[in-house]
Amino acid sequence: MTLTDSSTPSHTTKYVVTIGGANMDILGTAHSAWVMGDSNPGSIHCAPGGVARNVAENLARLGHTAHLISAVGDDAFGRSLLGATREAGVLTHACAVLAQRSTSTYLCVHNPQGDLALAVNDMDIVNSITPSFLVQHAALIKQARMLMLDCNLSANALAWLLAQAHAPVVVDAVSGTKSQRIKAYLSHVTTLKVNQSEAQTLSGLPCNSPADMQTTAAWLHTQGVRQVLISLGTRGMFWSDANAGHGWQEALAGDLVNVNGAGDALLAGWMHATLHGMPLQQAAHFAQACAAFTVGCDQANHPSLSVASVNQLL
Repeated sequence: MTLTDSSTPSHTTKYVVTIGGANMDILGTAHSAWVMGDSNPGSIHCAPGGVARNVAENLARLGHTAHLISAVGDDAFGRSLLGATREAGVLTHACAVLAQRSTSTYLCVHNPQGDLALAVNDMDIVNSITPSFLVQHAALIKQARMLMLDCNLSANALAWLLAQAHAPVVVDAVSGTKSQRIKAYLSHVTTLKVNQSEAQTLSGLPCNSPADMQTTAAWLHTQGVRQVLISLGTRGMFWSDANAGHGWQEALAGDLVNVNGAGDALLAGWMHATLHGMPLQQAAHFAQACAAFTVGCDQANHPSLSVASVNQLL
């Protein structure tokens, strides 16, 4: 049985739609250098996550009307996830609530410095976001000011969405393996966000040096992608626009508590800047500030993220 979330839809003509994963994140952080094969003292907490969901929350906190299309189970994690997402300002009426299915869960372990050591994800429920499900929300999708898709979606769902899109489409590759799902449809992608590994897997080209990144971005441009964002973690980001050149943006200094969600904050910041017509270098600076602000929090989304807080950081 499929239910729908009961939050009230918005009929505003200026909104963003994000489509893809919504997870419950379970984060464990060791208090000291761990011993493999043993129980290690540390802290564990649960928090809302998922690429599309995280981007939607960040956009809502930056002042945008953001709709999320995803699927959760009719379980405790699902109810908590939707409640927290709505509380953050995201419209969730287009999310499916599926009986007898488990909400996506992301389990990760970080070292004492906050860096990811190991992660396991259970995201089978995302496969229920099919074209037949999405067609119910065709009007919402077609009237969006911008679409953001993550590659947790199946290739069939991505193909259907890209065929329906009337607005700029932003895609997060999510992982090297999942990035292959978008490869056949790159000509429909306005902005593609990847990390080094994803860029290399998708293009088949090395992506280590600055020259490599320019070559990889140029290849993606030949496939039809207008803008390429390569996230480099603590080294910042490389950006390239097919019509306006390329550039680097160093990471901004800040307190590192948890890197989980930094890339989602970066992408939301770039989308915000683009929607407000910022020049590309300024957009990159704003996006990095969103990431820097977010890593100072132990969750994937900083509850105090706002345009004012980012500008204060800048």
